[in-house]
Formats: sequence, C-alpha cells, structure tokens
Amino acid sequence: MRILKQSPSLQQAFQAKIQEKIYDNRQEVKQDLGGGFFGEIGAGFFQFKQFRNQIKGNLGETFLSLLLMSLPDNWVMFKNALIPTKSRNLTEIDLLIIGNAGAFLVEVKTWKGSFSANQDKWKRREGGKWVPLENSPTSQSMYHKKMFENWIIPQVSDFPENFIFAPVVFPVAKWIGTTNCSVPVLQGFQELTQMLQQYPKCLTNEQVLIISKLVENCDISDIPKPSAKPKPILRKPSEQ
Repeated sequence: MRILKQSPSLQQAFQAKIQEKIYDNRQEVKQDLGGGFFGEIGAGFFQFKQFRNQIKGNLGETFLSLLLMSLPDNWVMFKNALIPTKSRNLTEIDLLIIGNAGAFLVEVKTWKGSFSANQDKWKRREGGKWVPLENSPTSQSMYHKKMFENWIIPQVSDFPENFIFAPVVFPVAKWIGTTNCSVPVLQGFQELTQMLQQYPKCLTNEQVLIISKLVENCDISDIPKPSAKPKPILRKPSEQ
C-alpha cells in the first residue's frame, strides 16, 4: 500500500484555521476565569491539553499505518486527509484508505477505558456510573462520510452506489459495546485490517486511481463558494 500526501498549501490553510480556533477557545477560557494570572494559568493548561490530545492521535495513526502495510500495492492511504465542505471549511479524516474494496474514511479514537453507544449516543464508564459524552465518534464519522460523498460523487461517473465506508476504530479502549450505530465500530486495528481484506471488491484499479488523484490534487480552490444572496429590489414610494 502506498501513502500519499496532499498539497502543503491545503495543510497550511487548515492548520491556520485550527490555530485560530485554539486561540479563540484559549481566550474564552481565560475570560471565563476572570483574566489575570489565574486566567493565564487556565488558558495555558487548556492549550497543553489540546497539544497532548493531538500527540495521542498521531501515535495511534502511526501504528495503524504500519499495520496496514500488508494491503496490496494498488491500495493508497492519506493520513489526516482534508476534504472541502459546503460551509467553505475543511474537514479532517484521520485515515483515508482507498482500494478495490472501496473508500474507507477511518476515524481513530485513542480513548482509554470502557464505552457504550446506542444509536450514536455515547457513554463512558466512570467508576460505577455511565456518563453521557457530548461528542459522538460515530456521528462525526457519519458527517465525514456525507461530506466526502457530496464532494466526490459529482466528480466521478459509473461508480457503484455504495463504495464509501466510515468505520471508527478504538485501538486502546478496554471495552466497547455498541447497538444500532450508523457506522461500523471496531476495537483494535486488527479488526479494521480484517474488514478491509474481507469486504468484496467494488472498485477497479482505474477507479481507485481516479479517487486517489482527486484527493491528492484537492486544493483550496475546491472549497465551494457560498451562493450569492439576491439583492433586495428597492422601489420608489410611488411604485409601492
């Protein structure tokens, strides 16, 4: 399997947006704590936590990339693939794997502990209680799938109807239990590897190449422009 990269300009544009969002959140934390010395301490802790979470995610994705080297040479993978959305933003896919079995938008969650989910509503085990989680990994992965479909489908023709999958992988969780979630949930990279190898072929080598080239050549100009709102017609008092 080959590992491809997108353009540096696209990555830079996305990182600039991320840094802007982190700065805004940092300032919000600072203001909530009343500013001053304690506000700076709290804001600094928030920024450190964001950096630590990013490191954890990268470690998980690196381990997965090594494990997936067993796939055929005509398969390709993008780490942290960026896809345009209709809101003129970019959404990041942890691992985008494209092969004869389809296009797989993999959400990697390096969460520790025990988790349960029913219809995309997630809970974490804390002591003897199950605590609801605000962020749903399966809903996030389903969003990625919809955005990818909206972007890629208009650019291809004669492709099968269902060739896009969006599994969520928990490589270090102690226990995972899910019911009626909108996307596959896998515990460990081994389950993902088995799924990729067992899914039936739905894409030709040429179709794999077409999708990989579109992702590789995706640029800032691919971000949809907002539709212009019609200007109100101003009438003279005599015309009203």
